[in-house]
Amino acid sequence: MGRASTSTGRVVLVTGAGDLAAAVVGSLAERGAHVVLAGSRAEEAHRAAPPGASLLMLPCAPDDPAALGRAVDTVVDRLGRLDHLVNLVATPSPPGPLMDMDPLALRDILQGAFVTPLTCVQRGYWRWMAAHGGSVVNVVAARARGGPQDTALSGLTELTEWLAAELAPRVDVHALVPGPSLDTGAYQAAAAEAVCELLTRRTDSTHGPVLVLSEDPVCPSRAC
Repeated sequence: MGRASTSTGRVVLVTGAGDLAAAVVGSLAERGAHVVLAGSRAEEAHRAAPPGASLLMLPCAPDDPAALGRAVDTVVDRLGRLDHLVNLVATPSPPGPLMDMDPLALRDILQGAFVTPLTCVQRGYWRWMAAHGGSVVNVVAARARGGPQDTALSGLTELTEWLAAELAPRVDVHALVPGPSLDTGAYQAAAAEAVCELLTRRTDSTHGPVLVLSEDPVCPSRAC
């Protein structure tokens, strides 16, 4: 699937909330994309987008797979296409050792880390991308590390690698994860820029689908 050098005219669905969602939405809108945000705290995204940007807000809980599936349907039904899907995946907080956590809490962590993103990818694939192509970027939304966070990160990276192999060459699938050298603000800025780059050009397939962001340019590597 070929890509234009910019996002002009492309339809991008972003799922998630918070400062990173606003940064990603703003960067995509500046490049001329039609951006749809499925999440909460919509006012932050509106402030980040440039005047006159094509921006559609679909309020929903970012941890509600059914609502996010309906958001995919709304994008395709209203805008007639879905070129790109960006899942902003929140990590659990606060960090701590696995031995101190309620085992049932791990179910919610895994739900948010890869069950919910998989739901969005499945719906986007069958509604549009299977026939027309597209791309998916799963983005770890925070830098926190620890037992629960690393468990979620491992699940997300494994999911991304599996989907990248299963959906190639029709659909590109990547994950962005934070390296240890970036603070929160630097990671948000780097992630927003990296998302735009991944949606407008192909990366070297030998690098693998998981990209670790550091102080240097995007460094492709296996997250661990």
